[in-house]
Amino acid sequence: MTLYLSSYEYPDFDIPRTVNHFERMQLDGREVLAIEVEQPLIGQKYGWFDKDITTFYLVNRFEEGAFERLQQFPIDVQVYVMKSSTTILPHSLDELQQIAWACLNNNEGEARDHRMA
Repeated sequence: MTLYLSSYEYPDFDIPRTVNHFERMQLDGREVLAIEVEQPLIGQKYGWFDKDITTFYLVNRFEEGAFERLQQFPIDVQVYVMKSSTTILPHSLDELQQIAWACLNNNEGEARDHRMA
């Protein structure tokens, strides 16, 4: 299954990013989808200095459990990145910083048109 992350509200996610890999996880009792994207985000404005960001952590904005099924799209999400570029894997939501609200789609055209739920 190919997924796409995009946002009409945040210019950094205006163009859909193709998700290469995703994995479900739990942080602080919340369902989180860790994704790796094809097109990196310049990390400098998020405190990552000279490193680009390819891993994002998505938390569902409305429907807990949507990541388990991944059947109904789009899924409205909050987009997080690690606060520190040296941390490998988060153990808590406190280690993440929210950078955007976006939608996760399974169709590139709808992601490009920013179709919302």
